[in-house]
Amino acid sequence: MESTFYEGVAHQKAGRLNEAEACYRRAVGWRRDWALGNLGVVLRITGRLDEAEAALREAHAVDPNGLNIRHTLGMTLLQLGQYAEGWAMYEARHQLLPRPTAPFPEWQGESLRGKRILVLGEQGLGDQILWSRFIPLLAAQAAEVRVAVARPLVRLLQQLPVEVFNKQAFEDEKVDVWASIGSVPRWLGAGPDDAPAPTLRGRKPDHPPVGMGLMLQGGDRNPHPERVPGPAVARAVRGLRPFAELAPERSGARDFADTADLIGGLEGVVTVDTSVAHLAGSMGKPCWILMSRPAVDWYVNWKTERSAWYPSARIVRQRTPGDWAGVLGALASELPAAGAEQDPSTAVAGSSFS
Repeated sequence: MESTFYEGVAHQKAGRLNEAEACYRRAVGWRRDWALGNLGVVLRITGRLDEAEAALREAHAVDPNGLNIRHTLGMTLLQLGQYAEGWAMYEARHQLLPRPTAPFPEWQGESLRGKRILVLGEQGLGDQILWSRFIPLLAAQAAEVRVAVARPLVRLLQQLPVEVFNKQAFEDEKVDVWASIGSVPRWLGAGPDDAPAPTLRGRKPDHPPVGMGLMLQGGDRNPHPERVPGPAVARAVRGLRPFAELAPERSGARDFADTADLIGGLEGVVTVDTSVAHLAGSMGKPCWILMSRPAVDWYVNWKTERSAWYPSARIVRQRTPGDWAGVLGALASELPAAGAEQDPSTAVAGSSFS
């Protein structure tokens, strides 16, 4: 049975998920926690969330301290809208991924009355855009909130009612407690309904929204080439109608504030699953998020074609792995028609950001 388990691992790494699932089911009698944990991963990324939850809960019962099991179960519960337990389980990420830290006590939900709190960015830029919606709720409880994030996010998030600055050394900060931005909703006991989009905005355009924006390349923090359409599909998407390119090297955007200004002047956005999807969704812009299969993001429930976090977004997903042609067909049937006079190619001046 040990060899069967590792055969499943090989199948999973190669993207043969049906074969991996079969192997893990057969290996349950060898290492129940390992087999059920990996089975839960496969079930989750193929969109079978209820089955994934059951497998991961059983694995967690066998090994309550298993970090990967807790982390995956947390993301599954968040997808299913079970936020209180999901946030608690999701804390396991801090022992699996690089985490921020500061030389102050870490906030764990106690009263912030009269206190100053420092919030540190973590994980990807898109994740931080999503979590930024909870900062105003935090500001309503604390005497002072300071938020430290990567440079591309600073100007965008300075529209929040707190001080936002670039990540630096924090020894000189005069605060009482600190928190990771991704842990804030846990300690607030909050979910998407407590801070609904739109929560961010760009500069108000001097003309009615016109044209569509396009982002067909992923970020480089955790690259997944299979999550981005190949050149042929990208050309076909661009052939559907005129688009304004939102990749910073094409738009000239210096940071996410520039990109938000550009999106603010558009009718909507077509994007792969990247930080631009979070930005457009947080602005309440109509957006079509093109998703590959398998998928791993916890902000989308695969039971629906919507996200509770971004009501203005429509999820256009592959029905089978690699089926970008199907995505293209679905997108073509849903996009609003372009007016003959529309020209969405206006760019924002400046240098690109990373």
